[in-house]
Amino acid sequence: MDQKIEHFSHVHPLLLKEDHKNDEDDGVVKSVSCSACEEQISSGPYYSCKECNYILHKSCIQLPLKLKHPLHPQHPLTLLSTPPYDAGYLCDACHGTFEKGFVYHCSLCAYDLDISCASTWHPDDGHVHTFISLNSLQPFVCYACGDKAEEGSACFCTTCQIWVHSSCAELPLTIIKHFHHHPLQLTYSLHHVYGFRDDITCGVCNGTMTSGFAGYYCSDCRFPMHLKCPDFDIDSDEEVKDHEDETLAPDKDEGSNIGSSKNDHCRISQDVGFGHNHSLRLIEEMSLEFADKLCGGCVQAINAPLLYSCSENCGFLLHKTCAELPRTKQHQFHPHPLTLLSKAPSYDGIYRCDGCKSLSNGFVYRCDECQFDLDVPCGTFTDKVKHQSHKHPLSLEKTNIARECKGCHFPSKYLLVCDVCDDFAIDCWCANLPSMTWNKCHKHALSLIYNGQGELMECNNCGICREKISPKTWLYCCEECDFGAHPSCVVDKSCNSVKFGGTFQYDVHSHPLALVEETGKHPPPPCEACGEGCKGWTIECGQCKCYFHREGQCFWEQLKKSSQYLTLSRTMRQKFAANVLAATPNVTHK
Repeated sequence: MDQKIEHFSHVHPLLLKEDHKNDEDDGVVKSVSCSACEEQISSGPYYSCKECNYILHKSCIQLPLKLKHPLHPQHPLTLLSTPPYDAGYLCDACHGTFEKGFVYHCSLCAYDLDISCASTWHPDDGHVHTFISLNSLQPFVCYACGDKAEEGSACFCTTCQIWVHSSCAELPLTIIKHFHHHPLQLTYSLHHVYGFRDDITCGVCNGTMTSGFAGYYCSDCRFPMHLKCPDFDIDSDEEVKDHEDETLAPDKDEGSNIGSSKNDHCRISQDVGFGHNHSLRLIEEMSLEFADKLCGGCVQAINAPLLYSCSENCGFLLHKTCAELPRTKQHQFHPHPLTLLSKAPSYDGIYRCDGCKSLSNGFVYRCDECQFDLDVPCGTFTDKVKHQSHKHPLSLEKTNIARECKGCHFPSKYLLVCDVCDDFAIDCWCANLPSMTWNKCHKHALSLIYNGQGELMECNNCGICREKISPKTWLYCCEECDFGAHPSCVVDKSCNSVKFGGTFQYDVHSHPLALVEETGKHPPPPCEACGEGCKGWTIECGQCKCYFHREGQCFWEQLKKSSQYLTLSRTMRQKFAANVLAATPNVTHK
């Protein structure tokens, strides 16, 4: 009797076949490719459907429905019979693209492995495919070490479509060195060990490592090392031991050693990874020179008497409270610990806070596993918040179903809720609104009025956008004249935590680039991509005088040409697309 089974991937029963030769005679199998792995069916055993064109290897039938994989140890992977995205998927191990077939998927992290990589790939294996020696006809970026190489002799992987130096292709898979007590293994997947970060510190030379390229690491204690450092001359094993201790205990003395001296803070800022190359000096008194400046951490106005200023006068400022932020913390909005980074892993450091949905390029509390980001205002919320809009303390709560905010009446899942009043909740953006602020559209200071507090102004229209103001929402009003405005008009929700100026380096351009809000030129210079005038948010090169719109497709097309873009996970690419293509202010006039 023929053996039949029910399989989750198909609506009809599947019949076991031991031999492929009889398929054409009985007309059962119309295809000879496995619907799971898309490999040719050359021999049995396999399962097929009598009703339709569906066939599976017996080995594919036996794939586990749940898989704990070393490349994604934080969550189990679920076997899906079809890709979870409309346009197929990109395997996060081999970077191959697949339009159909089975896939191991993590819905929390949007992480995907094709079934071949899920069965064979391990970060300790180096590169699992064979490199072939070829002559490159053009310069390339080595996928192993990240260095640029001129045309000439190189090695190429036909499966992953990557080029590496010939010397990098011959690197040993495992090495044993006197300065570390465990074997060190070669991996092309540092981002699966340390997350998508650009601030991993090599345990030998103390240089910066990029997780998008290859490196050596210790699977026992996560000790990292550059590819170039196995032959590095170590004078003292104590130096490496100290680094191992820091790697194993990153939370040691969280901010407890920050003092008022220049040297103390310089040491702590480098240890925390705040990303500023100069020493900082403590300023104990406010002065007019800081009146219109922004803190490099929270990207808010300098409003406290104690702050740190760059000793080289490069313009970097930091609230003392931001300098003392804990390096890691557990937050009520996310189940995993969050790590404080000086810059988000985007090309210009801009990210969208998952709490308040505002854009920021300041410090970020981040979970690499889930690509979850909180800006400093949201990341520093305590469990109980006393807010002027309500008489009871508010608790932080992440809800599965969005609730309406009492301030703006928009739904949100990240809320401050009252445990006493069941119907009161405000979202993070409203909770962070300043009680008093200024706007260029009005000459006086504006005070935030909560619904039900004080007398509403006589006029019913917003003084900025001229749209009607609902009496149930919060508003800013002037105590000296009859002026009122929506909070979203007074405090721009899209860029209230973005600091313009400064420079960043990206490999799509040979010079440093800067993010500017206005080019200051009249008429505005043309965008290199679309030819329209650059106003609003603009990417500017000061050396070759070229400009790109940051919003829309203009710089996005340049971004996708970058080797750094290829190191990003699918979720990060989706976040880039959301932030760059649709989320930045578009004030370009045709």
